[in-house]
Amino acid sequence: MMVQVSSLNQYSFCPRIIYLSKILKLKPEFSPERSRGLISHAIRRELSMRQSRLLGKIRDVNDLNSTLVEELDRILEDAPHIYKGFLGEVEYNRYLPEIRSEILHEIGIMGTKLRFMVEEIGFERALMTIIPWKVEYTVRSKKLRLSGRIDKVMRNPSYTPVEIKTSSVPDGIWAGDRLQICAYAMLLEDRFNLKEPIPFGFVEYTRAQERRPVMTTEELRRKVLETRDEIIDIFNGDIPEICPHGNGKKCRSCCYKGQCYDV
Repeated sequence: MMVQVSSLNQYSFCPRIIYLSKILKLKPEFSPERSRGLISHAIRRELSMRQSRLLGKIRDVNDLNSTLVEELDRILEDAPHIYKGFLGEVEYNRYLPEIRSEILHEIGIMGTKLRFMVEEIGFERALMTIIPWKVEYTVRSKKLRLSGRIDKVMRNPSYTPVEIKTSSVPDGIWAGDRLQICAYAMLLEDRFNLKEPIPFGFVEYTRAQERRPVMTTEELRRKVLETRDEIIDIFNGDIPEICPHGNGKKCRSCCYKGQCYDV
């Protein structure tokens, strides 16, 4: 069977999520916090995806802010239709003013960083470092028994996977995000039959307009395959115990917390 790369991240947070969502087909519980989070994620992700097309049209760094703000307002109209299945019945309009204000601040950060880059390396080279080769690039491998869709693939000149994260920025990089990036690197290596390993990928935190590198070490590659096999074991009948990680904070923040102890 094929394991989705996103499932590696879910398993890293809690193996029980795989059992509840993939085996029992339970739906996550809705709350105001989760509703806001879903809307925020959809809008930030869509803006990040459209950046490559927009940045390719910009001829002056001073046009960046106005171009992105115009696109943001289009996205606010488009998102309910694009992400209809993802957003479900959430109260979309309730959270828009606050989310729009947050993203306007993030656009300002992006403009400031791009100006610094332009001053250092010039406009064309600055754009080359942030415009991806592909977006939402689907990859799968029978040998690795993994499949996924990479948010962005950079090529300068090597292939570099980028995973977009729209949530709060952690101090470092979550273990599950590391697994995702490493798995995508392994899939790209297999897809293009690369002789040399892809040494790193990036997690892109939209709230800070920041990319953090993840080194694809032997240890991390081994962990990707171990996690894949443990997920396959769940599909083959293994049932993870309740709170297997022993982290009560994870349980309290989990969208399955009201169902997990009942099954």
